[in-house]
Amino acid sequence: MTWTRGWRLRWSSCLRRLRREDDGQLLLLVLAYTVIAALLITVVVDVSQAYLYRRSLLAAADAAALSAANQPDLGAVYTGDNPAVLPLSTEGTLRAVEQYADDAQLADRFRDFEVVTVDTDGVAVTVTLRAVVHLPFANLVTSRWDGGYPVEARANARSPLVP
Repeated sequence: MTWTRGWRLRWSSCLRRLRREDDGQLLLLVLAYTVIAALLITVVVDVSQAYLYRRSLLAAADAAALSAANQPDLGAVYTGDNPAVLPLSTEGTLRAVEQYADDAQLADRFRDFEVVTVDTDGVAVTVTLRAVVHLPFANLVTSRWDGGYPVEARANARSPLVP
């Protein structure tokens, strides 16, 4: 018997034995399901973290918009342009949002926090805030956000001072 023929006989007997016996098959199945479950758990935890972080940022944007909606343009009142309406001040709304962000310590609560825009048309104000959420688990799905996942929140408020 030559060396190659003996090797082929041993290899074919191993393959036949693997086909007949299913020892170890359950272990592979359990390992595969464990990896899938771990991946699923980490993705769910990361998505939950981003969702809760965005909700918190949205609550801060709502409060900042409400604060800004109470900033009338007193210069317009004294000039008498439209006495029936008390419009919002552009500078006042921006100052109110910045003051709220300082008072609520939003820069300490949110990573890379910034006030993106504060827009007003004289009747309503729109506040947009942005921050970055740190995801607790890095895996195959969330690895592209190793530096954090950016979230943005936008809130509108109407002035109580206009009819």
